Amino acid sequence: MSEDEWAELEASGKTLSAFFRDLMRLPTAPEPVKEKVAYERRHAEERWQIYLRTTEQQPSPEVIEKAKDATFRLLFPDGENVAKVETKTQYICPFTGKRFGSMDALVRAAIPHLIKSAEADQRWKNASEQPRSPQYFDQIR
Repeated sequence: MSEDEWAELEASGKTLSAFFRDLMRLPTAPEPVKEKVAYERRHAEERWQIYLRTTEQQPSPEVIEKAKDATFRLLFPDGENVAKVETKTQYICPFTGKRFGSMDALVRAAIPHLIKSAEADQRWKNASEQPRSPQYFDQIR
C-alpha cells in the first residue's frame, strides 16, 4: 500500500480488512437519468393526421375521437401546448440488443443467453471433431 492509502486507512478508522473490502466492493449502477423532453401539441396533431391518412382500416369515428381525446388529455393537461415527458436511461445489451433499465438486469439476462451460446458452440465443436464418413468410393479403406 502507498503512503496515501495508509493515511486514508488511518483517517477512516476502519480495520485493514474493512478498508480492503470497501475498496473491492463493486460500484453500484447509477440511478437512471430522468430527462424531460418537450413535445409540442402541433406535432401530436400532425401525427394523428398522418396516421388517419395512411391507415387502411379505420375504426369508428367515436373510437377515434376517444383515443384522440385521451392523447391530448394525458399529454397536454389543462390545454397546454407543450408536453413534458420523462425519459430514462436504457442499457442496451451487446449480446442480444435488448434494452434494460439497469446494468444488473442486463447481466442477469445475458448470463443464460451466453451459457446457451457457449453450449451451442461446444456442440458444434464436438460435432466437427468426429470423423466423417467417406464421401467418395475411392476414400473407403
